[in-house]
Amino acid sequence: MSRGATRKISRLKSKVDVYVAGSEFDPRKPPKQLKRYTTKQLEAYNARVAQFNDRGTQFVPDAHHRPIPAGEFKQLHTAQMERQKHAAERLNAKRNIKLPGIDGKPGTETIGERRDKMRADRKLAGNPAVTDPYEPKVNRPQDLGSRAAIKELTRQAKKQSTKGWDDKELKRQIGEFDQMMKRVGDADLAAKIKAMTPGQFHALWNDTGFANDVSQEYEIFRSKVIDDDDKAWYGQLIRDSFQDAHRKADWARTLDL
Repeated sequence: MSRGATRKISRLKSKVDVYVAGSEFDPRKPPKQLKRYTTKQLEAYNARVAQFNDRGTQFVPDAHHRPIPAGEFKQLHTAQMERQKHAAERLNAKRNIKLPGIDGKPGTETIGERRDKMRADRKLAGNPAVTDPYEPKVNRPQDLGSRAAIKELTRQAKKQSTKGWDDKELKRQIGEFDQMMKRVGDADLAAKIKAMTPGQFHALWNDTGFANDVSQEYEIFRSKVIDDDDKAWYGQLIRDSFQDAHRKADWARTLDL
């Protein structure tokens, strides 16, 4: 029976690149140790080896070629695919909404059209987004560092597949942005953001250039390392960016989301 386990361990190494030998899943014991086993211990040992040899017991490799039970990885994959489906549904709900134009002019491009263009550009450049609110990452086994990481990622994916989590997280982000704008001194923009629904803020932050309008300028403001000769130029840059941010915020507040 242990010979069968040895053959399976060899197959897993050569065909799947999983190193089971010596791991917690290796059921084999040294012959000297087996000779000291009681009848009950031998029965338990044989049952464990039989379970390991069963075709239903399979493994995938983590980033270090250590064995991950295939069932545990399947749970993660299922949860992450469900999260992707949830994110896609959020996009589909606003795909036909027209984005704001430049300098306050009405826009002609929809969220869906902008999204499709960005995906095509990334695919052409061979440069997938590191974080994408509409296509959250689905891990390969080789991305994973441990079984503990799989458990945590599965927990996160399940949690993030619910609208309740979306709204809670977006409300937290709205609160953080409100405080950031108050530090900058733009109380009007802070008030506009605070009055938004989670769906409106999600569209504003993820589907327009709003985040870029405010984040870089906020970092400049926070650092306070601008040379005297550049202060006038940076001041105008910040004012222009925040004017555009206000226009986009006004657009977002009209959305039925």
